[in-house]
Amino acid sequence: MRRIIENLKLGDRAMRYSHFVPRLYNYCLSLGFERQRMMPSRAFCSDESQGYPVILLAQHFGTFPFDHGRVGGKVAINRHGPHSHHGEDLIIVQASHVGYDADTRRFGVYQRPRTAGREFGDSCGKMCAVLHWYQHEYQQARDHVLCGRIEGVPTVFIDNQFLDERRHEGLFLNMDRLIDHSDEPLRVLSTSKAFPAAASFVGSLPAETFGDKPQPIGSRLTPALFHFRRTPTEGREGHDVLEAALGPAMPTLVTSSEPALDAARYHTQLEFDRTYRSILHEPAYRGKNLLFISGLNIDISPPEGLPFPLTKFIPWAAYVRLRDGQSFLLEQDELTETLRAQSLENPDRMSFDAAIHKMTEADGVTFSPGL
Repeated sequence: MRRIIENLKLGDRAMRYSHFVPRLYNYCLSLGFERQRMMPSRAFCSDESQGYPVILLAQHFGTFPFDHGRVGGKVAINRHGPHSHHGEDLIIVQASHVGYDADTRRFGVYQRPRTAGREFGDSCGKMCAVLHWYQHEYQQARDHVLCGRIEGVPTVFIDNQFLDERRHEGLFLNMDRLIDHSDEPLRVLSTSKAFPAAASFVGSLPAETFGDKPQPIGSRLTPALFHFRRTPTEGREGHDVLEAALGPAMPTLVTSSEPALDAARYHTQLEFDRTYRSILHEPAYRGKNLLFISGLNIDISPPEGLPFPLTKFIPWAAYVRLRDGQSFLLEQDELTETLRAQSLENPDRMSFDAAIHKMTEADGVTFSPGL
């Protein structure tokens, strides 16, 4: 799972949104898209930090983008049909997001300057909220599974709660990888039992791990040694689809040094694949030009005096299907190179001030008195 998450590489692939959007616009032109027929759509989370990318999309494409997004950056694939009705040259930009504080170099946080204390909060809040329950369960296991030695035998001391297989949810240890089941417990204690450690587990750790005084297993409780069971969460919108999507990666996410970042990386990959397959079977997009691009939004908390985050976009993949039947995929490296080859200049870029002035000066519209 770690290898899957790391497929979405960061490094020098990040680009400012003020560079990404004009490059995206010019790439659309290179595909034969026409400005007056383009209808962009965004699948972003609902956080205010995602507003700046939306503003830039509107400025460069000349129209406010359609909304394809659900909380957490999930794509509402049931909106493909309505989106298709709004244009002939269609663009979908999907991005999961993660906050970043440049001063402390922390991922998963974003400053909320309009709160009383201007404090930092979780970002993406929804994604972090999903993680919290699993992180708590993992911390409990780290603290209540111990490694030690009894009469010279490497031993694992397991709290009784983790021996209860009747639990409906929680963290469950992969016992075969942790202890030797061939014998009875070496010792039965008031709230735990001590078992001989599995030979493979002993062999994977330094000898000093199993000392005379038992110590919490801590970070030695790696993803291979446990799994989660969770009763599906129901909310106003029904089953928590974001939690279900992240579920297979949870052991890796809770042991990560950057859980919010890795959750966003993993979710971006899932959403591209899921949405790509939904597009293939969407009849409403047939006969139209379509570009679907997916990536990761990194929201850098704005310094004092700046109104918006210094958001960066990390491309992941894109799918192009043209009206003439041509279609192709762009993987991360090729997509990044393709975007960087585009001009940063967009002579069609809208001036909001000029547009609003024209609208202010336009003749008013009256309604019939009987309405």
